[in-house]
Amino acid sequence: MKNNKIKILTAFILIVALLLIWGTNDIVTTKYFISSERIPSDFDGYRIVQISDLHNKEFGKNQNRLIKKIKAANPNLIVITGDIVDRRKWGTKYMEEFLAEAKGIAPMYYVSGNHEVWSFKYDKVKKILEKYNVNILDDDVKTIKHKNSEIKIAGIIDTGFEDREEYVPEILGNLKNKIKSDEYSILLSHRPEHIDDYAEFGYDLVFSGHAHGGQIRIPFIGGIYAPHQGFMPKYTKGVINKKKTKMVVSRGLGNSVIPIRVLNRPEITLTVLKSEKYMN
Repeated sequence: MKNNKIKILTAFILIVALLLIWGTNDIVTTKYFISSERIPSDFDGYRIVQISDLHNKEFGKNQNRLIKKIKAANPNLIVITGDIVDRRKWGTKYMEEFLAEAKGIAPMYYVSGNHEVWSFKYDKVKKILEKYNVNILDDDVKTIKHKNSEIKIAGIIDTGFEDREEYVPEILGNLKNKIKSDEYSILLSHRPEHIDDYAEFGYDLVFSGHAHGGQIRIPFIGGIYAPHQGFMPKYTKGVINKKKTKMVVSRGLGNSVIPIRVLNRPEITLTVLKSEKYMN
């Protein structure tokens, strides 16, 4: 009798676990609207898809499930916020399949994640990115033109090793000095935990990832653990407001150390810019 109860309890636990994990391989598109009077009228309705933390994961043949989601979002721009590869399960096949299919959808802009840096193979990753005409933002600023207007997009190389942490404010300041005060600025940075620095230098919109949505999410509580934030992290998903800066944090697509997600489906984000000038 006791053995039967143990078996029933074990089966119940397994069923609950499967239900929690079920569906977490299906990609969702999370849509945000970001409005500002600093957004040029020509950029009203401009659509930005964010891809983050692929971690060498496969989503169907030639990444067709991921590509289908991106096409459905009809983006003007694709931003890739790091960890497109994984240093533990190294390979570039799925990264390259994604880039090959995505390159014709919209211009792509990329910034590195810690896994590119820690792999010691970042040069190889960059060559593949360049092969597919991806704009690499290694501590750099570029101009995005749309109709008759322009905005700026910057990117900071991931800190990777902790000795670079202390230079983050300096790098952000140098990048911001290349942007005019009246220009709308987008920053790509893998790590959301530097939000105070992003806001201090007045970046208008930041795209980050790295947190994997907290990996395991509990209703009404949120994510359980995120790299470099620890347990009960603050920045795991959604739009974070700090001063005049808005930061979009993607839950990402793949996994690294922890191989599964719970109540935390892989995600791409779609951010639609709204010009308050146009609205007025």
